[in-house]
Amino acid sequence: MLAEWLSLPAGILIASVVSAVGIGGGILWMPFLLLLMKLNKETAILTSLLIQVAGMGSASIAFWWRRQVEIPLVLFLLLAAVPGLVAGAVLAVMLSMENLQIVLGTLTLATAFLFVSSGQGYTDTGVERIELKTAMPYGWAVTGIAVASGMLSVSMGEWLIPLLRGKLSLKMNVAVATSIAAIFGTCVVAASIHLAMGAQADLSILMWAVPGVLLGGQIGPRINEKINDRKLKEVFVFALTLVGIHMLYNAY
Repeated sequence: MLAEWLSLPAGILIASVVSAVGIGGGILWMPFLLLLMKLNKETAILTSLLIQVAGMGSASIAFWWRRQVEIPLVLFLLLAAVPGLVAGAVLAVMLSMENLQIVLGTLTLATAFLFVSSGQGYTDTGVERIELKTAMPYGWAVTGIAVASGMLSVSMGEWLIPLLRGKLSLKMNVAVATSIAAIFGTCVVAASIHLAMGAQADLSILMWAVPGVLLGGQIGPRINEKINDRKLKEVFVFALTLVGIHMLYNAY
């Protein structure tokens, strides 16, 4: 196992990358914790969730102060996510480490494909508020997405943004803010579920990773302002593809 202090630069790097492209960090934290830090799956999942609680909590407060979060929609998304989070936590206990890595590797590659195929632009088109009855038909989709969060600590943001933009027609800034607030809530709920099921986090890694995440979350938006958005996504897709292939290879 690598020294725990390496979680600090890892936190800075991961948070910088994911905040620059606008997603959650679980998709990268899990490979780091499983493959490099050699944590068992229960400890890795809970540690990843708690790291994201810190990072997403900070971002959620910032967006809330800007009044960009659609709070009723966040509450609906959380309510719809709870069954999926519980199911995911149960599946995480049932799956072997090898099968968990296969699922994580497959999901990582699927996320890379989603980034390649998605045409969501950072434009001002769309609405700032919607009625909850408009979102209710998609509650089942949120429940399904949440299974991955409960099982692998993977953020729902990669899949929520296309839903909020494409199906609900929210403006991009509102969609991102609402997604991040929903991710924060799901991480809190999922972490509570795993704690109730007896999982324990690695506190030494948390001590180093949380400051790195908070710092990286401030660096990412600055990177986004200076580097072409398409180039950022190309680098991110390349990194996700390598991680996904390595996870699948390591599982056999």
